[in-house]
Amino acid sequence: MMNLLRNKINEISTEWLYHGSKYRKPLADLPPKLFTYWQRTAAFEFKGIPQDAFFFARAAEGLLMFFDCVARSGKQCGLPSKAADSVWHAWVRFAPEHLARFCLTHFGRTIAHTEGSDMGLPMNQALAHTLVAARELEGLPVAGLNVPKLFSLDRRVRMPEGYAYSLSQGQVAYRDMDAKGRGTGEVHLPDGLSSAALLGAGLVSIDAYRKYQNETNANGGGCGSGCGSSASDGGGGGCDGGGGCGSSCGGGCGGGCG
Repeated sequence: MMNLLRNKINEISTEWLYHGSKYRKPLADLPPKLFTYWQRTAAFEFKGIPQDAFFFARAAEGLLMFFDCVARSGKQCGLPSKAADSVWHAWVRFAPEHLARFCLTHFGRTIAHTEGSDMGLPMNQALAHTLVAARELEGLPVAGLNVPKLFSLDRRVRMPEGYAYSLSQGQVAYRDMDAKGRGTGEVHLPDGLSSAALLGAGLVSIDAYRKYQNETNANGGGCGSGCGSSASDGGGGGCDGGGGCGSSCGGGCGGGCG
């Protein structure tokens, strides 16, 4: 009985997401059998990943958010979600020609999947491109203290071995997630994702940066309403601007315009 109830809730939640998403039309254009292929194969690469339809729907929506970021940015972007990446990997294997046509139809260009080691720029820089574009897409202050939905996706869906993005010490930070989808270990503070770094890279305007400073000062120099989230539970940690972050840089793969 409990399994039937859970399955029904999952089904209703999935339908609600598909119908309520701003990406409703492209979600309806996913390959009809992509879900079953992903369900059958994703766990071989992403150990312990949930295999239900609602998880897939949220991961697929996250991937479309990322495609939107790449199209908006026009730059090489890093993907901050392993959940979304699981759908991308499955799609590349299952129907690569459909994927190319899909991106051209819905996002105006093809988007090549690139492993992080082959991107040609540090992952922090690629993630900075994504962060600014994701904030713009959600209407958030581009130099502000906020975590766009694409960056919080793994934490929200409890993605095993994913990236738990949140705010810490006044900037976007992340913790690696364990096999049960819980944030664990030290907090990483990627240099490239701070508001000052975004300004220095020319990704946000001086006006946007000054607005961020003014709002921060008005709040007494604190980190705003985003503090107290999961990333702030850990210690220091750091991530250098050259992309060397130890075992993780907060993103695995990237995409560029074609």
